Amino acid sequence: MIKIRAVFPMCLPSEKNWEGCKFSTGRSKHMGGLFYTGQSRRTSGSFTVTCSGAKDIVKRLNKLENGGQTAIKKTVNDFMSRAPAWVSKGIREHYGVDTAAINEAKQQPRRGQSSIQVAGVQVDSASLIYKGRTLTPTHFKMSPKSRPSAQQKKPIRIPGQLIAGAGDVAMVRPPRPYQVKATIIKGSRVSLGSNVFLTGGNGGSMLPFQKTGRGRSPIEAVRTLSVPQMIDGKARQTIETTISEKLGERFNHYIDQVMK
Repeated sequence: MIKIRAVFPMCLPSEKNWEGCKFSTGRSKHMGGLFYTGQSRRTSGSFTVTCSGAKDIVKRLNKLENGGQTAIKKTVNDFMSRAPAWVSKGIREHYGVDTAAINEAKQQPRRGQSSIQVAGVQVDSASLIYKGRTLTPTHFKMSPKSRPSAQQKKPIRIPGQLIAGAGDVAMVRPPRPYQVKATIIKGSRVSLGSNVFLTGGNGGSMLPFQKTGRGRSPIEAVRTLSVPQMIDGKARQTIETTISEKLGERFNHYIDQVMK
């Protein structure tokens, strides 16, 4: 039987003031539980594949000699090559995040310093590590993607000094109000709030911002979950079950191969 041990999330040392990687600190009082304003924060975690020595496996491996080690090694190799796709699918079953953000958080699978041992057969273990910053809603089917250009039909009066060449008073058509929405949890489209607006961020991309002061500034980018937090959230059970079942099937397949 194959067992999967998952450890998520682990805060990096730089996140001393963000206890437990929860969205309980540093979040604007205007935002909902899935969002906060401020700098991105980084989280990480890893899946480690291990094998348990169930009695039926022990009996089968004792008959295989070196074949048992081969079966386990091939199973670990399958974990390293196939698990990223299983994790990605599991996340997208529960969250509206795009595949690019998941792939960006994925690190190169690596063999661990520990080992897998079943019935005296020992091989290297393997870990799949995810490190990810808290994402902006642009990765969650955000709309609109750019600031709408539509204007209100009814003009309003504004002081003329705000417009070059105008008199004491000017009539203008202000931008039509809009709401920024995103699908963080799959099947649930939410508004980021009426006080969230789109403007250019670093690199020229259009990001949602919110005013955090009483005046026109300062403004802070709106952010939500990181990939490691999604793995540790609603997707965790799905991912663990999928990896365990798939690796169990692969392990039994390789055992049957060497027993022929």
